Amino acid sequence: MQLGVAFEREIFEQPDVWERVARSNAASALAAALAGDVVLVGSGSSFFAAQAGALALRRRGVVANAVAATEVAADHRAYEGRTVVAISQSGRSSDLLGALALLRAARIVALTNTVESPLSARAEVTIDVGAGPELAIPATKSITATLAILLGAASLLAGGAERGAAALTAVAKSARAWLSDGAATLREPASAIAHALAVVILGTDYGVPVAREGALKFKEAAYVRAEGFAAGEFRHGSSAMLDANAFGIGLVDRDGAAAVGAALDAVADRGAARLAIGAVALAGVARAGPIVDDAYDALAWLLTLQLLALYAARECGVDSDAPRGLTKSIDSPP
Repeated sequence: MQLGVAFEREIFEQPDVWERVARSNAASALAAALAGDVVLVGSGSSFFAAQAGALALRRRGVVANAVAATEVAADHRAYEGRTVVAISQSGRSSDLLGALALLRAARIVALTNTVESPLSARAEVTIDVGAGPELAIPATKSITATLAILLGAASLLAGGAERGAAALTAVAKSARAWLSDGAATLREPASAIAHALAVVILGTDYGVPVAREGALKFKEAAYVRAEGFAAGEFRHGSSAMLDANAFGIGLVDRDGAAAVGAALDAVADRGAARLAIGAVALAGVARAGPIVDDAYDALAWLLTLQLLALYAARECGVDSDAPRGLTKSIDSPP
């Protein structure tokens, strides 16, 4: 029996989801709902999307922070009175709902794939991610759709058009073509990843939260020990963890090529295998994934990491549809 059938199907559905997001008003609705200082809250994959969204807003002059829902109890006073963007695939996480009670928000904006949910009932504004039903436990299409909406909204707030519908549609078309012709090329590196004792994912800028989300996918979908790092910071101590039994993945764009390339050189110095994901080629490093413009390259990075996790899971005999000990919506302990 083939493992991870739902996980695979939902990975391959993402270009269609992105095109739906491009046709929707989700990004403009989110941009219109944001006022004043902003805090983005989520758990797990939703928290990493929140980190990328907060970065996109800060780069456009908006005071924005991301905080894990599970940490709000210790860190809520600095964020009270803000517009809260609450991110959740299910809209039912008790951690997130509990965080909202503490934040004393000026306004709650729900960004969710489940509009009929307790989160939506708490929010003044609900924005449907529009990814459709997601059956596999590890989130894929709901996260990339959420990220597309966050990046698009930040661009709109600054009056930019670089992340408009045309750009998102173009990325969807490129990704669909690559899934048809190039996805199978990931099986060989995924096999090496499955047998590595440690996997490091290295990025800069938006690549940092994407690296952390990719590491989560390897852990939850394939039980592979993986960690995401800021590429520059990785060389300040953490690179000592590597040896020939490790595997390094770099998320590469034009701005981050130098830093990620240097970090991957440190990977090679330790005798570990390495792979670059992105449109920019690095000398001596194999490249993988769709080639897309910088505006939405984070989506292509995530798509590629998800597929690597799927193929690694199959190599390990893991059913990535239903990882052990996990459910779609995780409640806080009693």
